[in-house]
This record gives sequence, structure tokens and C-alpha cells, in this order.
Amino acid sequence: MKKWLGMMAALLLLIMTGMEVRASQGETIVALGADLTPQQKNTVLELFGMTMEELENCQVIYITNEQEKQYLGDYLDASVIGSRSLSSVMLKKGAADSGVNVTTKNINYCTTGMYRNALLTAGVQDTEVVVAAPSQMSGTAALIGAVKAYEQLNGQKIEDISLSNALDELITTGELSQAVKNISSQDIEGLIAYIKEKVAAGELNTEADIRAAIQEGESRFGVTLETSAVNQIVSLMNKLKSMGLDSSYLISQAEKLYQQYGTDLVNHAEEAISQAVSQAATQAAGSLWENIKGAFQNFWSNLFG
Repeated sequence: MKKWLGMMAALLLLIMTGMEVRASQGETIVALGADLTPQQKNTVLELFGMTMEELENCQVIYITNEQEKQYLGDYLDASVIGSRSLSSVMLKKGAADSGVNVTTKNINYCTTGMYRNALLTAGVQDTEVVVAAPSQMSGTAALIGAVKAYEQLNGQKIEDISLSNALDELITTGELSQAVKNISSQDIEGLIAYIKEKVAAGELNTEADIRAAIQEGESRFGVTLETSAVNQIVSLMNKLKSMGLDSSYLISQAEKLYQQYGTDLVNHAEEAISQAVSQAATQAAGSLWENIKGAFQNFWSNLFG
């Protein structure tokens, strides 16, 4: 018995040691487009603020055009995907509760907000993300690199369905931003995030609920959508509802909103939380963060308790 316990203790120690090494080595990871030329690779590294020597001390993975076709094929025509994988991503592990922060360079279609919201859908947490390309391009494929890099960084698999739904969200948001005239990308991002948080909060149980939430969002963000766009959002939200969203993590980022907006938090809470949680924040307006956080915690305890 003692021998068996000793073997188990040794095995546990070995596993824990391996986890510590992996975490240390995965502090920074780079996902490069597999078809970058040497000159393009140098351009991307400059945009990352990284030297070749620093790259050699990082984990590096490569994203291929075959992967782009695998994950993007359901949403984009092959002519749009192209035949080369070029956009690249650098990820750095962030502090606990720091959220997902995105910077883009040479990306002309996907905004930082689109990336951030989609990465949250995929399950990415507390990560600094820099997306860069050697020249101006859409950057849709970079989300694949970001998620695959995060898997290495965090040592855990993100399910293909989560990545697929995140790509669907990214592309849907981008298409709506282009289709709806005189409306900023930020308002479209806010609309999608607003409805998504209602899904995460368990408020939208039927398609009628989703459509009603879309109407609320249109009014809130000053957006008028065509029927086809509404149907596109309904389809996306049904997918997100079926996979489940990590609402507790999304709520944990409320403190970051407070730090950004101060006592004006209640006017911006919809960026990360549902309207119901916004009401809890309203009751705590003018208080310190601890009081606001307490209101959120009480709300979610009652909701899921």
C-alpha cells in the first residue's frame, strides 16, 4: 500500500511539474501564416515588435490554407479564402481577470471588437492578442490562428464547434457592418454582443425571444436591419444557445468596464452583460466597484442558484 501511494505521489508530482513547465514556456506564442515569404515574415515580426531571436525563444505554430478552407469553407467562398495563409497572430498570457485585449495591424475588415467578441465566444480568456498581416487584408483567417495558439498557450483543446461558431459570429458581424449603411462597426458589434449576453444569461428560450431581443437591440443601437440580416442573427444565436456560453467569465470582466468608464458604467454595461445585469448595476450606481460587483454576484446567484 505504501509503495502504491508512493508511486501515485510521484506520478502526481511529475504531472504537476509538467504543467508548470508548459505554462512557463507558453507565456508567449506566435501563430504564423504558413505561406509567408521570408520578407513578409520579417514584416509581421516588426509589426509584433519582435526580433527573429525573440521568435526563436517562443512557441511557434503555423496555420495552413487547408485549415482556413476547413473552418471558413461554410461561411466564405473559396475565391475569398484564397490559396495562401498569411495573416498571423501573437498571443501573450494575461493576468487573471484582465480579459481579452486585441490589437490589429494591416487588418482592414475585422475590427478589434469583432475579434474580441468572437474570441470570447470560442472560450478564450485573459489574453493579449495582436493580429498582423504583411499587407492590408481582411484577417478572417487570423481567428483560426488565435484559437489554435490559445490551445497551446493554455494547454487545453477548444472544440471545433466553438471555433466554428466564433467564425460565424466574426463573419456575420462583418457582413452586417458592411450591409447596414450609416451605422458604425462598433454599433453592430454592440448589437451582437447585447443579444449574445441575453443568450448567455438564459433569457432567450425561443426563436420569438431572440427576435424580440433583436428588435430591442435595433432600438438601443439605432440600427434598422433587413429581414435577411435578422434571420442571419437568429441563426447565429441559435447556434450559440446550443453550445452554451461562459457567462460567469463574461460577467467577471465587468470590473474592466468600471475601470474604463467609472461611475458612467451603467450607460455602457451592455457591452459585456445582459440588460438584467445592467439593471443591477444601475442600483449600485455611484458606489465603489465592490458594491457593483456584489450586485452582479447576487444577481447571478439568484439566477443560477
